[in-house]
Amino acid sequence: MKDTYSRGYKAAALVLLLIELAVLCLPVFGGSTAFLLLKGFWQHGNPLQHIAAPLLLLICPAISLFLLLKIQTSRTADTTDKFVKDLLPHNENTPADCGTLFFLSGPLTNQSFPLPAYTNVFLGRSSQLCQIVVNTADISRKHICLCYHAAQHTFVITDYSANGTYNTDGERLIANTSIEVPDGSVFYIGNKQTSFRLSA
Repeated sequence: MKDTYSRGYKAAALVLLLIELAVLCLPVFGGSTAFLLLKGFWQHGNPLQHIAAPLLLLICPAISLFLLLKIQTSRTADTTDKFVKDLLPHNENTPADCGTLFFLSGPLTNQSFPLPAYTNVFLGRSSQLCQIVVNTADISRKHICLCYHAAQHTFVITDYSANGTYNTDGERLIANTSIEVPDGSVFYIGNKQTSFRLSA
């Protein structure tokens, strides 16, 4: 829409400039150019009809200049907005780009935690090492690492624990090995008293 307005202003400005050039340079006033009429107006106080040329000499440039300035101001504003937007830090993790960890059992039952896309989030007993803290003895200080892959709506989970992380089939995840799991996956950690679900 802005481009349409800009083209319209530019076309109008060009038309007015052509009119101005015609008035200035061509003998369109009874064989006289606007310059001659303007000179006569100032020197001899010519009647009202001769004021047309001076008025055109003033009005056409003023309007065309206004339109051109409007175009330039609009372009400058758009460029400035783009420049400012480029300088501002981009928030890569909008709510739609965050997965969710929801505790089904354990000390944090019914609590949920955001998992920003493509960001490693650690779960464990240590508040210094982990963003999600589960303070029970069976949970390692840094128990697991979770990373949400927004494009695929999947999660990568890596177990670092002593007591293990288990899927719903009771199989223990291989330590220090990352696996990709789908949306809705459920895991048990430690002595299996704590469980959570991963949701995209």
